[in-house]
Amino acid sequence: MRKLIAIVLLLSVQTVQAQLSPGTSIFDLLTGEEIKEVTLRTDLVNLLGTTSEEASYQSATFSFTSQQGGTQTWDLKVKPRGKFRRQVCDFPPLKLNFSKTALFNRGLADHDKLKLVTHCTEDKNVGNENVMQEYLAYKLYQALNPYSFRVQLVSIQYIDASGRLNGIRRLGFLIEDTSELEARISGKECDDCTYQPITAFDTKVSGMHAMFQYLIGNADYSVPVLRNIKLIRRSVDGKLVPVGYDFDFAGFVDAPYAIPANHLGQITIRQRIYLGTMASDQEMQEILEVFLSKKEQLLDIIQDFRPLSSMKRFELKEYLLTFYDQIEMIKSGGYKEVYSHLRQEHPLAIPDGGSAADYGVAARK
Repeated sequence: MRKLIAIVLLLSVQTVQAQLSPGTSIFDLLTGEEIKEVTLRTDLVNLLGTTSEEASYQSATFSFTSQQGGTQTWDLKVKPRGKFRRQVCDFPPLKLNFSKTALFNRGLADHDKLKLVTHCTEDKNVGNENVMQEYLAYKLYQALNPYSFRVQLVSIQYIDASGRLNGIRRLGFLIEDTSELEARISGKECDDCTYQPITAFDTKVSGMHAMFQYLIGNADYSVPVLRNIKLIRRSVDGKLVPVGYDFDFAGFVDAPYAIPANHLGQITIRQRIYLGTMASDQEMQEILEVFLSKKEQLLDIIQDFRPLSSMKRFELKEYLLTFYDQIEMIKSGGYKEVYSHLRQEHPLAIPDGGSAADYGVAARK
């Protein structure tokens, strides 16, 4: 009987493997639906009670219905992650760590770590709304720039394996493994590439990244010191490209716990500050024309996202349109002194670790 069961299990695994494309990842299996239903079972009391900055992994079970049909259940490890959110949120962001051996045995690529962005507050409506707004920021980023993380919205049922807490269901979203991003864009993360000169970067990609951060009103990042940034060194030419993440401090998200970057001159979260390095009018025009060409697509992404209320979608579109009003004004002026125009309200703003000369500040003294 045991031999028969083993043969059946082996055949079922081989059947699933045959249906998978080469290079398919666990993240790929979770995509394809607007909201994926998943379950995470672990000791929630221990997970939520962990306050150490260097939290340890604990055992968990993660399950979902696969695209091929049937429920997939995975034994994995989970731990709290992040810094600021862990201090202010009722529920911490998480990191899911799958077994590479288990991934291999099921015919999947070895991209084994997924970030799970969770709700912050116990207020279900507010928590879910903030999650969806940050998720939308990632989706806008994807539409504008291939050098961006893929994300998947999930409705996640948390079950306390210790039986001491009632289960809860909230929205969250998964972010693909950095190693999968590296494979997609043919590069390698450079996690010690702080304080890099402008010449080390693909300036067009850097400008696209900075303009996106400006679009969503996010000043909570720094390329020089790698805050909320991954730097990927492209294999083809060795150039660095920035990939942003963690957009909860953006005006587009407007999280209740977000704090303005007062050291940059930001008074409110919704106030935009351009933190890209100096560039010529020609370079800035090329970037802005990409954003102008994507305007309707970005607005449609928001409008078509029905899980968010119509009122909130209207507010988000209006926030984007204030950016486009400014860009249209620059265009009507013939794209003259674009960099100065974008920084006119905060001409002295320099991200942490940045060189004043790279941001045109030295010339203003």
